[in-house]
Amino acid sequence: MAEGVVDGALIAPLAFVLVLTTVVLHGFTLAPFARRLDLSSGEKPGLLIVGGSQFATGLATALQKAEVEVLITDPNRDHLRSARSAGLPVFYGDILGEAAEHSVEFIAYGGILAASDNDAYNTLVATDLGPEFGRESIWQLARHKEERARHALPSQLGGKAVNGNRTLAEYLELLAEGWIFRTTRLTDEYRLDDWRRARETAIPLAVVSNRQLWFVGSDDDLVDRADVRIVSLLPPEAAEEIARENEAREAAKQQAKAEAEAVKRGEGNGSVTSEE
Repeated sequence: MAEGVVDGALIAPLAFVLVLTTVVLHGFTLAPFARRLDLSSGEKPGLLIVGGSQFATGLATALQKAEVEVLITDPNRDHLRSARSAGLPVFYGDILGEAAEHSVEFIAYGGILAASDNDAYNTLVATDLGPEFGRESIWQLARHKEERARHALPSQLGGKAVNGNRTLAEYLELLAEGWIFRTTRLTDEYRLDDWRRARETAIPLAVVSNRQLWFVGSDDDLVDRADVRIVSLLPPEAAEEIARENEAREAAKQQAKAEAEAVKRGEGNGSVTSEE
């Protein structure tokens, strides 16, 4: 009893608990609730890529071609250099820090890919932001030594695996060997089976469909529907073939343009002659 009120001494701690609970519930439920009501990202899906690297830059560039809003974050400014050079949106700082709360519009992004060169930080980001984004919307590149039992994490920690469960170092090695990112749009005439036949050696990474984005964990995550975008990694030989196809297509376009202009000039001369 305080100031003549029964259990009055409990009012202050109860008020503190109530405020704390309200803030926590607000932070953990607002973003998922807004995404469920389709109020979060406007006309485009969004992805936060945690960790700047050539891999992050290439992936973000490919996702932009699929009309995905991307933001690359890293507490190391040097890691963001390639992303800045490519004109990609970046945030310099800790995505879990207070500055990010004021500078990053989290509600604009539907998912997170933890892809820094620090496995512990990736796990911390994926685990800490899991309640806010929903674990089904958080992915993480493979950890070094993850296959060893004593290094395995409990299932409730970290993010979902990406196709092939490769580490950042393994992806960077592929890029150094000449692998490239490619964004392919399926149509009524060009379906998933056509893509598979044409890109047998491709590594599918992400799918964009109906304003949603998800990373591929297995072939079952690929969707056979028009207007679906598939972001993949292609080996050097496939990249060279695409380059040749693009060159041939551009040459054919230029030739057709030249022929059309020649025909137009010929028609003009013919009409003058006829009139004479």
